[in-house]
Amino acid sequence: MTEPRLSNQKVDPVQEDYLQKKAHYQADTVAVHYDATRWSSPSRRWSNQRKLRTIAKAIDHAARLHEPIRTALDLPCGTGRIFPVLFARNIRVTGADLSAEMMHVARNKFHDAPGQKGFVRCDAESIPFSTDRFDAVFSIRFLFHLQPAVRRRALSEMARVSRRWVIIDCRHRYTMKYRLRELQRRLGLSSKIYQPLSREELKEDFRQAGLEPVMIFPTFPIFSDKWVILGRKIR
Repeated sequence: MTEPRLSNQKVDPVQEDYLQKKAHYQADTVAVHYDATRWSSPSRRWSNQRKLRTIAKAIDHAARLHEPIRTALDLPCGTGRIFPVLFARNIRVTGADLSAEMMHVARNKFHDAPGQKGFVRCDAESIPFSTDRFDAVFSIRFLFHLQPAVRRRALSEMARVSRRWVIIDCRHRYTMKYRLRELQRRLGLSSKIYQPLSREELKEDFRQAGLEPVMIFPTFPIFSDKWVILGRKIR
């Protein structure tokens, strides 16, 4: 049962939005129909392919730096959106998510994939793996939903269990999309939660997590507000 909210109790809209999303993705009906719903339109499928190609660039860049990724944690893995990119590069993948329902879909899709090494239900702020367990941790379409303090704690945990790399995506401010959304917000035309980062904020998040950004890969230069970032653990 949800506790009653006091009339003078302040509500963080970012946290409330995140809690709603957590509950949303733990519904069986949402998980079962997620792929068909999420990628239903040609534009969404094109956007997804563009993101996957960008993630592949980050992986390949790590290999060119002579520190290839052979084992990985994908958190949150959802229904296994990025698994095919990792399997194609012979990366052994462990999936992790708070939603057992989403992981059940992923398990059914990839149960016979040689690179699939199991699933673990966990929260990103407390990852149940030892330090330096994986070559890399991937976190796609997740961190930009969190409050800054929670985002940094999750990123620190990802850095802890990674031996070398953390690959994430984020929304950034250096695009026309950000300017248009800011204008809509100021005119009272939109109340949608939107948390793009500056380069300085991104660097500070990484610094606090014990990481350094090695390379930023735009998913679609100029037009998209998404970056995929290859981060390296500072030893």
